[in-house]
Parts: sequence; C-alpha cells; structure tokens
Amino acid sequence: MIDTLTLQIERLEIPDKNLQFFKASRSEGRTKYVFNPDASLGEYMPRITVKKAEGNYDLYTVSTDIEFSAPKILHNTNYYGISQTDKTAFTDALYEKLGRIFRGAPIKKELLDCANIKNIAFSFNFILSQDYGYPIEFLKVIPFLDIGKNYNRRKDTFYTESDRFGFCGRIYNKQVSWKMYDKGAEIIANAKNKTEKDIALKLRHGQLPDKIIRMELTYQNRYTLKRHLKTRIGGTYEQERHFGEVFNDKLCQDILLESFDKINNALNIRAMDTPLLPIHEFFKRTKQANMPLENAYTWLGKCLATQQAGSQQLKLISDEFYTRQQRAMADKKIEQLINKYSLPSFTLKQVFDDCRKQLVDFEIMKPDNKA
Repeated sequence: MIDTLTLQIERLEIPDKNLQFFKASRSEGRTKYVFNPDASLGEYMPRITVKKAEGNYDLYTVSTDIEFSAPKILHNTNYYGISQTDKTAFTDALYEKLGRIFRGAPIKKELLDCANIKNIAFSFNFILSQDYGYPIEFLKVIPFLDIGKNYNRRKDTFYTESDRFGFCGRIYNKQVSWKMYDKGAEIIANAKNKTEKDIALKLRHGQLPDKIIRMELTYQNRYTLKRHLKTRIGGTYEQERHFGEVFNDKLCQDILLESFDKINNALNIRAMDTPLLPIHEFFKRTKQANMPLENAYTWLGKCLATQQAGSQQLKLISDEFYTRQQRAMADKKIEQLINKYSLPSFTLKQVFDDCRKQLVDFEIMKPDNKA
C-alpha cells in the first residue's frame, strides 16, 4: 500500500488570502510559507509548503509541496491501510482537508492526480500468528540477512527500546530507505491523536492484532522514483511521475514483494534458522533425514558461518578470497544438498513463508476487516 509521500504542484498561483494559517520565512528574494500541523490536536492534517519568489511586479508561486501519510488522511492512523478501492474516498478526504487549511480551494481536486511525486514510501503490515513469538524475536535476525546489491554505500541502524517491544532495522542510502519494525509497539509508544490512543488501548487488551511486523520501502528522491517506475509502468527516465499512476495495488505489491524477496533468500533463512546447540540435536536431525555425515558437516559449517557473521557479511568476506562465481556455485550445491533431504524447518522460516504468503494475497487491513 502507499504510505507517506510528497506531492508537488508547480507554478500554480496560491493567493496570500489562502495562507493566513501559514508561517512565513524570507530569504534572498524568496518567501516560504509552511503549514505544520500539531499531530496531538486530534485530526491528522497534511504538511504544506508554499514557495514564492520575487517577480517583475510581485511575488509569484514557484511550487506547492503537500506531505502526508495516505492512510492517516483516511483513517487518522497508519495502523490500517488503504488500497486502490479507496481512491475516491481518499481524494475527497485530502481535498476537504486542503480546503480547510487554505480556507478555500486554490488547488482543484483534479490537480491532485496530476501532481508530481517528489518522494514516496510503500509499506505492508505482516500480522503474525499467535503461535509465534513477538516481532522482536524475528526482527533481531534482520541485521544478519542480505538485503541485496541495491544498497551499496548504505548505512545501517538497528535499535531496540525494550526487551519485548520496539526493535527496528533500517538500511538506507541517498536513493532508497528500507526498514522493518514492530508496528504494534510503535503505536503503543507513539500514539498521538485520539484514534491512535484508542487503537493502543485495544492493542494492550488484545482486541486488535498486536504482533505486527511492518515493512517500509521509500524512494527518497525523484531520480530514484523515475528510474524504478520506468521499468514497471513504462515511459522515460526523465518524465515526472504523478499521484494517479501509483495508486495501484499491483504496482505497490510488486515493489514490496521484490524488496521482501531480497532478504527472503531460502538458503540464508534456513542457515540462520537451524539450531546448532546442543550439537547432539543437530546431528540427531541430520541422521533422521538420512543425510551422510560429510554432508552434515558441510551444512553445519554453512549454518555456523552464517549465524556468526550474517549472510551479508559472509558474502563480502568470501568475495575477498574467492570469486563470486565460486561463491554462487557453492551456495547452489549446498541448496541442492539440503533440498535432497527432509530436514525440518523452524520458526524463522515459517514466519518468512507466512509473511510472503500475506504479501502475495495482499489483503490490506482496514477498520472494517480488523477482526
């Protein structure tokens, strides 16, 4: 689903009479008007920035940026999501809020679909079965998995706020940001308006699903967005992308599924998932699967190296001493090896399989289907 995004409308004149609730700042012949709502006041509102510059006779509007979370516009929270069936209701809600902010309608409703996108985030909430532990148990594994080559020159941040809640993994660079975190814990910790506080209360009392892993993928600038959307919906690398183009479930699903599959490498997941201690239990399982001892040693080494270094770091270390082709061939042989025998899968693989199935089904949680 679409989460947060910034729309930009260029050269549309916004009269000063519509900017009475905006804070103005001036610098070098330019004036910036900002409406920055207080999230704690109750109703979620978009953040708006109007930039004006000095013309021949007066100030003229250069651009208008509208920043918002699409689910919050419709539901006052992003605990729930939106889909393409919500397009009309969402557009009406955004237009109505803009009308109240501007005290008028300098931006026509039809312009919203044609607005250029500066940045955009896609997200999905994975609801864990009550049979599994809390999200933190699985989120702690994320740093050990391989997010893929698109994250060169990346920075990683991993943090946790308590033993049970709040763990988040984030991998980002100037083009793309990717993260997974405990959505239930985030709502409980950061609820601002009445809607979010009501949801947080219901989460504490077990009235709503609280075991939620949220994945977010953000294209942080126009260049990255144009490059990725060109390969998916056609056009050119130079053309601006518009809001109406991205309000599409299939597009959102494809983008999120590709991102998820980067970390959902079957071999890495199984290597991280296989219990190694006590070693007696490891050999007990390989023997039950009729795996020869030399193969059991091979699989033991792969699991140990992956759990010690992490699949991403292990890949980089092996590439220092062996070629990428040798690494790929070795991984393929090990994958064929474990597929030949009926080794059991454990919780981590089951969680990732379940999450991928949810992403394939792409059922967005909404207030009317929360149960």
